[in-house]
Amino acid sequence: MIEAQNNIFSNTMVPREVTSFTLMRGVTDFSNLQQYDLFETGYSFLVCLQIPKFLHNAKALNTSYQTLIDSYCHIIEYDFTGAQGIEAMTTETGALTNNIDTLNIITRVVEQGGTNFSMNYFERSGAIITKTHELFLRGIKDPRTQLKRYLGLIAGPRSDTETNIAGTNVKAMEAAYQNEVFHYLLIVTDNTGYNVEKAFILASAQPSQANTDIYNVTKGEIGFSQFAVQMNAFPITGRLVNKKASDLLKYINDATCFSEMEFGYNILGDANISGVDIDEIGKSMTASKIFNNNDSIVDKVDNQKRSY
Repeated sequence: MIEAQNNIFSNTMVPREVTSFTLMRGVTDFSNLQQYDLFETGYSFLVCLQIPKFLHNAKALNTSYQTLIDSYCHIIEYDFTGAQGIEAMTTETGALTNNIDTLNIITRVVEQGGTNFSMNYFERSGAIITKTHELFLRGIKDPRTQLKRYLGLIAGPRSDTETNIAGTNVKAMEAAYQNEVFHYLLIVTDNTGYNVEKAFILASAQPSQANTDIYNVTKGEIGFSQFAVQMNAFPITGRLVNKKASDLLKYINDATCFSEMEFGYNILGDANISGVDIDEIGKSMTASKIFNNNDSIVDKVDNQKRSY
């Protein structure tokens, strides 16, 4: 799709105009910080745009698959703490020379192609990430035979009228690469979380391993299992990607509480916690006297219970 390029950076953070400031030439004016608006790293979101079609269809095979895959997608988005793998745009040069002196002049501009991205996560009890990756990898290639069967969703040979797997309402599938990829949207924001600094679609992503090595164990060594989720993907950026990111960032901000003063902590709405008599707070009452009936603290404080 071709569109006019009047601004390739539209829908991203607009930089502050600084041409009227002396910056660091001469005396630096630290009383006027308007001239500085430094990029702060560490603010990002990941959105799962699409999961492999065969995994999506596999959710209908049994409730265990559905719970596993839905939980995996939720963790990948909501437990996201950052990604590594974005590379710099580089150049290649050719030499202009008179056989005495040489000038290297740019002949090619090179943008990142398909590569490996790494994202760190803690594994949950029940091995949600590991099991989903194992399900994915075994689905696209049986490790002992290298045949592609999509967890039994590729049924054959069959007639054109056969549309479901035996015993289910799940349609049989054809083997195709487009059925085997995730698509993610990586959004890097400014320090308010409202504005897009840069966005990338991590297209045609595939986890490159299932970390079954987490089951290695040594008696007496107790810890949490954290590992890097490795994804092969192709990064796509541009004005239309930024527009998609801007729209989704608005949704994230509308649907998420980022202010602690407004956050409805679960404990505030717990019906098992006794209500506190506001008039008695600060008096010489023991905790057992304060928390000894079934009224909710929320009902007595402000009759509000927020849920996010």
